[in-house]
Parts: sequence; C-alpha cells; structure tokens
Amino acid sequence: MIKGTAKATGRLMVVHWHAVVLKGLAAWISQEPYVQLVGVASNCEDALDIAAELYPDLVLLGYSTPKMGGIEATRRLIEMRGQTRVILLGISGGSERSAEAIENGAVDYLLLDTPPWVIAATVRRLLEE
Repeated sequence: MIKGTAKATGRLMVVHWHAVVLKGLAAWISQEPYVQLVGVASNCEDALDIAAELYPDLVLLGYSTPKMGGIEATRRLIEMRGQTRVILLGISGGSERSAEAIENGAVDYLLLDTPPWVIAATVRRLLEE
C-alpha cells in the first residue's frame, strides 16, 4: 500500500469479461505511477486463482463477469484475503447496484462511463488508505 512516498505502489488486479474493457483498463491504469498491475483475468474463477497467488491490494472487478459474477467473487476475495479491497464496475444500476456491492463487501461501485480521472482518483485514494 502507498504510505507517503511518490515511488510507493499499490498492487492492482483488473477483472472484466469484455476483452476491450479489460485491456483498456489494464493499459490505462498501469500508467499511473502509484499502481503496480499484478494481474488481469476475464472470469471470476481465474481472478480468484490469481488473487490467491499475487495478493492484490485492490481489484477492479466487472459486476457481470462470468463464472460466478462480481458479487460472489467479491465475497470470496474478501474471505480469502481480508486486506484486498474490491471496486465493482458496471454499465448500469446506479444506486441499487452500488448498495448491493457495498452490502457484499465492495468498497465502491462505479459505472464504466465514469470519467477516467474519477476512477484514477478513487483507486489512488483507496490505495493510500
């Protein structure tokens, strides 16, 4: 986790079922100086396997990602390693899905059309906490 130095990085994993979204998020967020991209996955089962091996601090996880879905994967990630935080990403749902995400352990729910600077600021804030 980041604690007061410009060179410190938080370990991030990106999980999304859509290849363009997955590659785009991974490429974009890995350019941030405070992030070390430690893994990517296109389904929740692979994400759990990767997380068990690489211990990400934060996971950007698609709400509708196959092989159990984002809500169940969030629960399992937190059970497996309580320090890992999850931001669920979706294309719809707003406050209803946000409440469901938080109730199930996610630290936030963001729509995929959220401006990139807002996603970056959220990631940075969570990695600095």
